[in-house]
Amino acid sequence: MGLSRRAAIVASGRIATTASILVVNALLARAWSPELFGTFSAIWILGNTLVPFFLLGIPGALLYALPRQTTNTGTLLAQTTTVLGLSALVLCAVLWIGAPVISQANHGLTADYLRGFLLAFLPYVFCLVAGGHIESILVATGRHFWQAGLSWLGAAILMGSAAAAYQMGWSVQQTLIALSAAAVLRLIVAYVLLTRTGLSRPRVDGLGDFLRYAVTIGASEGIGSVSRSVDRLVVLVLLDPSQLGIYHLGAIEVPVSLVLASLVTVMVPEVSRLMAAAQTEQVADLFRVAVVRLSWLILPLFFFLYVFAADVMALYLPPEYADSEGVFRCFLLMLPLRCAIYNPILVGSGRASWALLGALGDLLLNASVSVLLVLWLRDAHPSWALLGPAMATVGATYVQVTVLLLAMAHLLQRSLWRLVPWGHLLRVSIFAVAAALVAFWMTMMILDSPGPRLLLGALLMAAGVWGIPALVAGGDRRELAAILRAIWRREST
Repeated sequence: MGLSRRAAIVASGRIATTASILVVNALLARAWSPELFGTFSAIWILGNTLVPFFLLGIPGALLYALPRQTTNTGTLLAQTTTVLGLSALVLCAVLWIGAPVISQANHGLTADYLRGFLLAFLPYVFCLVAGGHIESILVATGRHFWQAGLSWLGAAILMGSAAAAYQMGWSVQQTLIALSAAAVLRLIVAYVLLTRTGLSRPRVDGLGDFLRYAVTIGASEGIGSVSRSVDRLVVLVLLDPSQLGIYHLGAIEVPVSLVLASLVTVMVPEVSRLMAAAQTEQVADLFRVAVVRLSWLILPLFFFLYVFAADVMALYLPPEYADSEGVFRCFLLMLPLRCAIYNPILVGSGRASWALLGALGDLLLNASVSVLLVLWLRDAHPSWALLGPAMATVGATYVQVTVLLLAMAHLLQRSLWRLVPWGHLLRVSIFAVAAALVAFWMTMMILDSPGPRLLLGALLMAAGVWGIPALVAGGDRRELAAILRAIWRREST
C-alpha cells in the first residue's frame, strides 16, 4: 500500500474524530442553556487538557519503536498497556483531588457540585488514557484500516450519545454518563483489536529505556496541550461558567493540521538529509515551496471564513451563543500562520529543543497576558472581557512564530525577506480578499439562509481565487497544476 494511501486512511479517522467533537458541541449547545453548557465545558476541558501528560508520550514512541523491534513486540505492547492503565487511574485521582482547588478559584462551581459531574466523566477520561496507544499500535503494525475503523466507531457512538442527549433532554450528568459509556464501548473494541496484534504477558525488564524516550515526547505534547487550553482555563477561573461555554464554542482552530502533518512526514527526512550535507540553500528553497503551496489553500480559507464568520456561527450555534462569533474571528487570525511549517526544519536539523523552548515561551506569554487582559477588561470593559484570552492567544502565537522564523533564518543563513515568499503571499491575499468580498456581496443579495449562502459563497470563492489566477497568470497556473499532480499522483511505496 502506498504512503499516500496509508496517510489518507489514517487521516480519515482523524477527520471523523475532529468532526465528532464539533457535532457534539453543536448538539449540546442546542440542548442546554449557556450556563449548563459552560459547566459541561469546564469538565470537558479539565479532563482533556491533562490527558497528553498522562499518555506519557507512549503513543508517539510506539510509532518509532515498533517498526524497529523484531522481537518481544508482544511484551512491549503488554507493558505499555499496563503502564497506561495505571496512569489513567492516577489521572482520575488527580482530577478528583483537584476539584476543590478549581472550585475555590471559580465561585460558580462548588467542590461537591464539580465532583458530582466528575464522577460521571472519569470513566471517559480513564478510557482516553488507557486506550490512547492502541491507534498508534495499529498504524505501526500495518493495520491502517483497523485504526480508521476504530476512529469512525468512536466518532459514531460519541455523536450518537450527544444526539440522544439532545433528543431526550438529558441533564449534564446523564450526558456525561452516556459519553463515558460510549468511551468504554470503544475501549473494549480497541482491546479486542489489540489482542489480535500479538499481546503477551507484561514484564518489567526492558521498559526503562523506552519510557525515558517516551516521556520526552510526552512532556512536549503535554506543554502543547496546556498551551492550547490555557485561555480556556483563564476564562474558567476568572469568569463564570456560562461565559466559558460561549468562549469554548468560539475558540475553534480550523483543522488544517492534517495537511500540515502530511507535509511534515515528507519534509523531516528530506531536511535531515540536506542539512547533513550542509545544503542549507536547498532547505530554504524547500521551505519556500511549502509556503507557496500551502498558501493557495490556507489564505483563501482564512478570508472566506472571516468574511462569512457570521453565517458559519449562525449555522453552527443557536442564537444564545452569538458572542462566540467574536472569539471565532480572533482565532481565525492565527490561520494565516499555518502557511508555514516550522518543526520540520528544526527537527530535521537537530534543533528539536528550539521548538520545545518556543512552545514553553508561548505558554508563559499566553497565560500571563490572558490573565492581565481578563482582569483589566472585566472591570473596565466587561463586554470585551471574553475576547481578552483570545487576543492573548493570537498575540502569543504571532510572537512565537516570529521567533521561530528568525531562528530558521539564522540557521539557514538567509534573511527573513529571502526566506519567506512575501510577494507571493501578498498576491494570493489580494485575490482571496477580492474573491471573498465579491462572493459575500453576491450571496447576500440573492439568498437569505446562511447554509445556502455558505455553499454558493464557497463555489464563487473557489472560482475567483483559483480559477482567475490560473487563467491570467502562467506561473500561478503551473503552480496550481503542480499542486493537483502532487495530490492525485500514485505512489509505489
